[in-house]
Amino acid sequence: MLSALSFVSLESCRLLEPEWQDQLASKARTEKEEKLSQAYAISAGVSLEGQQLFQTIHKTIKDCKWQEKNIVVMEEVVITPPYQVENCKGKEGSALSHVRKIVEKHFRDVESQKILQRSQAQQPQKEAALSS
Repeated sequence: MLSALSFVSLESCRLLEPEWQDQLASKARTEKEEKLSQAYAISAGVSLEGQQLFQTIHKTIKDCKWQEKNIVVMEEVVITPPYQVENCKGKEGSALSHVRKIVEKHFRDVESQKILQRSQAQQPQKEAALSS
């Protein structure tokens, strides 16, 4: 699994200006961490929905990680399968509220995408029926 991952070589960074070296090395580390996190989730048997939610949260809050099949955000909020809003647990406060809002928006966006895909799939059928 990990052999399929590609990373920026730190050796090749030495040929660049110092400020670019740091930026590329940081980007390489970040990409490696993200790929390893994704590989861990797959190997742990996390659902596709859980993986997608993790990626959505991680775009906003970098401090999130996997703990077995649970998503841990800012060491304060734990989201357990099936990764719905009601599965967000933690001490009541701004962190829990913020994570719940991200989860709600994620599922609204997923549902909107499904509706859009269904309507696009039906469009050619309607056009074909009208032309015959």
